[in-house]
Formats: sequence, C-alpha cells, structure tokens
Amino acid sequence: MYQLTSEVWLDQQNQCYKKVIVITPPPTDPALVAITTLRPRVRLSTFKVPSPCCPKNNCLYVIMNPTNPCEMLCVEDLVLLFSYLANHSFTVNTNITKMMFKSDVQLKNLICFITK
Repeated sequence: MYQLTSEVWLDQQNQCYKKVIVITPPPTDPALVAITTLRPRVRLSTFKVPSPCCPKNNCLYVIMNPTNPCEMLCVEDLVLLFSYLANHSFTVNTNITKMMFKSDVQLKNLICFITK
C-alpha cells in the first residue's frame, strides 16, 4: 500500500511554487518506479527548521508527469495520475482513505491510499 500526499515545492528554475504529489513508502512496483524520482526536500523558508521531535525525510519520492517524464506532476493534473494507476491495475483504497479523513489523526495533505 502507498500513500499519496501533496507537497509544496519551490521550482527554482521558474521561480514559483508548485503543489506536487509525493508517494510513500519508496515505490518498488515497476509501474510506480517508472514515474517517480527522488528529490531533495527544499526548505521553503529559512525560518522553517526541522523539528527533532517530528523529523522529516531529507528526500521525497515525487511523482512525475506520465505524459511528460521531465516534469513533476502537479495536483491540478491528478487525473493523469489516476488514469496511469488504473491502466497499471492500481486502485484507490477508499476505505482507508475515508477512515483517515474522518480520524482524529490527521495526515497532512493526504490525497489517498493506493493498492495493487
């Protein structure tokens, strides 16, 4: 099972912020490996420092655009990802996704959970 979340990403080349899609744990399925890339986490602000109580990974597995593999997939293009996942026999685990949305334990920026 994989968790998809959104993450604000600073595109330093175009000098803008994008909301990209991140997958955890690191993908092992070949269809997912084909559309992910490991990127270092860029600190968005000098005032945001990692907390030793809840440390964040230094790197993120970012989903790339299945139709343009050189480009990170933004949340606005989520339909491309769901189409790609459906074509590769993945499904959204709606039971766990709904449970987490209703839970007191909130997963920040959760999109959904997927399984194969």
